[in-house]
Amino acid sequence: MIEDGWDARFVQEQVGHEHASTTSIYTCVSSDFRTRTLRRTLDATMEAALRPVRKAR
Repeated sequence: MIEDGWDARFVQEQVGHEHASTTSIYTCVSSDFRTRTLRRTLDATMEAALRPVRKAR
């Protein structure tokens, strides 16, 4: 469900765990998913860092 984009809190509630830490024990995502997620985050960070700064008038 996590790899399909479902919110982690929703998944936690669906499996009936009171604490997110319990859900995380059983949550395993593929290395491809981890790579795609990291790539999206790095791309967004680089894009934000390279965006020109606009000065207020």
